[in-house]
Amino acid sequence: MDPATRYLNQLEAAQRQLLTFARELNLLYQSERGRAAELEEALRRLEESYLDMVKTLAFVVEAKDPTTRAHLDRTHDYATALAQVVDADLAADACLRYGFLLHDVGKVGVPEAILNKPGPLDEEEWLIMRSHPEMGVQMVAGIKSLGPAVEVIRSHHERWDGRGYPSGLVGEEIPLSARIFSVCDAFDAMTSDRPYRRALPFEHALEQIVGGAGTQFDPAMADAFVSIADLEALHASLHTRVAPVAHRERILIR
Repeated sequence: MDPATRYLNQLEAAQRQLLTFARELNLLYQSERGRAAELEEALRRLEESYLDMVKTLAFVVEAKDPTTRAHLDRTHDYATALAQVVDADLAADACLRYGFLLHDVGKVGVPEAILNKPGPLDEEEWLIMRSHPEMGVQMVAGIKSLGPAVEVIRSHHERWDGRGYPSGLVGEEIPLSARIFSVCDAFDAMTSDRPYRRALPFEHALEQIVGGAGTQFDPAMADAFVSIADLEALHASLHTRVAPVAHRERILIR
């Protein structure tokens, strides 16, 4: 066989090998695309299951403590509005908003006789009630993806002056997410009927928030809350609407 023919044969063989390699590479690529799609679908289902779990936990709290039924929705919306003023990136964190909804999940471990007592709690009852942030953290400890939500659950009863619970944190030792939420939690508590008192008027409650700046609340968070655009309209809408399950689903996924 002359050199030219040998060279052409070798070239054809190399071309066949390249075509075979290209086909195999394409099959591998298609296979990996299929696996990626399967993984993406599995992740979507996992996220849906996680969302369902969060909804269920929030519902358990509502069923246990009648005073929290609409409180969870309202504080979520107040806190999301305040977070948008303070830090838009923080407001966009879905996990943080789970914390707004689950802040009182530890109340599941508090006896109903204490939760629903019509009068003031005695010292022993307060000790039990004040354990609910730590109980809440224990309940969600295994859910690693909750992220900043855990800090809301743990620290939403801390005070700027260090007189809060459970850890007596002072000032900026308190996580920002908890400092945001504590203002909203207090405002909604003041503007809602409780077994032992009637709701405060909107303006009176705002005065209490301003008056608590530097003691109960981070002054910057109190100022930012008062500055929320259309706060009074938001307040009115939250206190006039019914909060059905469909609404709870909407605020969890928006």
